[in-house]
Amino acid sequence: MKFLPMSDERKNDFQLSKQKLILPKDQHNWIRPVVQTGFVLFSIFLGLQFHSFVLSLSGPIHEPVSTRPAAVEAYLPISSLMSLVYFIKTGILNLIHPAGLVIFTLTLVLALSVRRGFCSWVCPIGTAEEWVHKIGKKVFGRNLPMPKWLDMVLRLLKYTLLSFFVYHIFLMPITALREFIYGPYNRVADIKMYLLFSNISTTALTIIGILVLLSMLFKNFLCRYLCPYGALLGLFSILSPARIRRNVDNCISCGRCKMACPNQIDVDKMVRVTSMECTACFSCIGACKVEGAIGFSLLRKKIGISLVAYAVIVTMAFFFSAQIAQTFDYWQSETSLHLYRSLYNEVAGIRHP
Repeated sequence: MKFLPMSDERKNDFQLSKQKLILPKDQHNWIRPVVQTGFVLFSIFLGLQFHSFVLSLSGPIHEPVSTRPAAVEAYLPISSLMSLVYFIKTGILNLIHPAGLVIFTLTLVLALSVRRGFCSWVCPIGTAEEWVHKIGKKVFGRNLPMPKWLDMVLRLLKYTLLSFFVYHIFLMPITALREFIYGPYNRVADIKMYLLFSNISTTALTIIGILVLLSMLFKNFLCRYLCPYGALLGLFSILSPARIRRNVDNCISCGRCKMACPNQIDVDKMVRVTSMECTACFSCIGACKVEGAIGFSLLRKKIGISLVAYAVIVTMAFFFSAQIAQTFDYWQSETSLHLYRSLYNEVAGIRHP
């Protein structure tokens, strides 16, 4: 068999490619999983604390009520959105679920400044989704690719859900917003959520099982297609000055960045990644083996942000926002433990207004 000789131009390209492939395996790829696991463990701790709080509400009247962890309000994004809209319309910061409003506002600020890293670094549901699709890859040998046309159609679902909530909440009169926020249903919304999962129905279990199976087959199925919270953060991230940026001069078009992206973004074809689906997970950067070919930066590469720096920014933002909010007495709910106990005894009859 005869082989055609390689042209001088091809030899030069090949040698250049070899020279550029000088990076060892990224030694910092463990950082994001550690941060994710930390937030998951913190969420489990919150859950156990809240479980103890709810159990104490059903105890004898003379027994003390356990401490309610305020950070559990992070799981009430719709209530927090209503509080934010109420603040925009009236200038009043209500004290029903203040920690929820602080955390919700922080996620919006982070999305505006450094994109929606909340989804890939902090959110326990996002982390669970990531673990599930990795398990699915081991069980089934691979994750299935979603057809492009179907992917586009399904992504509309989360924006449809977001539009529904935003449209109705922004159109609510101030009096209606006030009645809901200060009403009994919103005050015990966290307990309602707890009871939904502690006394979970067969229907709910079936839906969760279907979503888990779909997430095993398709990467980030729930987050990518059904999460209105992620859709909102994606819209805010459009205005962020932070971007994944590809250096065309250094890139060798190997496609590793595209294959690593959990959100199916064609990173290898972009100079700047402006997609609302980008969650700043740094997977594309970690997969690249060419020095200076891809990075995360602010203001047209003027301020580079490494994976380590991003981890510090995200974790410190959540830690210090909680500390600052507590300093200004805007963290704990004004709902007294006595009122909580009273409402808990009637919780079955408290309906959504």
